[in-house]
Amino acid sequence: MSCLSSVLAQPVNTSPNKTSTVLPSIDTPLLSTGFSTQTTIKPSSFEEYLVQLTWKNSPELEGSGYEIEARKQEIMLAKKDWTRNLQAAVNFNDVSLPYFLVNTIGTDKFLGKKIDLTKLPSVATYPVWNIGIGVNFGDLIIRKYKVRYAENKKKLTETEQNFKKQKLRGEILKRYQEYLSSRDILKIRLQALDAAEANKTQIASLFSVNKAKFEDYNTANKAYFDALESKVRGESDIRLKKIAIEELIGFKWE
Repeated sequence: MSCLSSVLAQPVNTSPNKTSTVLPSIDTPLLSTGFSTQTTIKPSSFEEYLVQLTWKNSPELEGSGYEIEARKQEIMLAKKDWTRNLQAAVNFNDVSLPYFLVNTIGTDKFLGKKIDLTKLPSVATYPVWNIGIGVNFGDLIIRKYKVRYAENKKKLTETEQNFKKQKLRGEILKRYQEYLSSRDILKIRLQALDAAEANKTQIASLFSVNKAKFEDYNTANKAYFDALESKVRGESDIRLKKIAIEELIGFKWE
């Protein structure tokens, strides 16, 4: 059984209740709380740890996070959009301005000419300035609909991101189970190889003393090389399964 122990990589314990391995926490967004905040989550199992790594290192989810932030900005802009048409105006009365200058500033140098103070009481009956503010009531009426539209777009983006997370979760768990299956299959193939090698050695020993037929010797050799080829295919399959996992988690499996 020497080849069985040398080929297999370090074992992965799939039962979290029977392992003392401490998995590190990952700052990753929860599926049910949106994706604008990061929450430190302690993975309960190795499979969950792989899921969190997949979520954390997914470029697709990172892009969705930026899109959600953009949706938040759209909501803020929709709430303040009505202020674009807000207008204010200030107007000084040309007739009453001299009266204003004399009684507040105490000088007539601003006008560059002598002011007839005897006429001031009559011209002072007009307002010195006017202030006006204009509001587009149409913008105020449709404001809530613009805000609601922006909020619904944000919810739609969050729903799409939830869907992507669910797909990634299923994909990484499927690939991990395929990896575990390929390990188990390789164990069986290695056992078959050990048995085929032992049988080939025995038949070769008997054939050397003319106690076995050539057909038996040839059959034993063929069975051995078939088992050896199966072992090589199994090892290659494990390497491919590791690469498939690494593609999602963003780290080397080792």
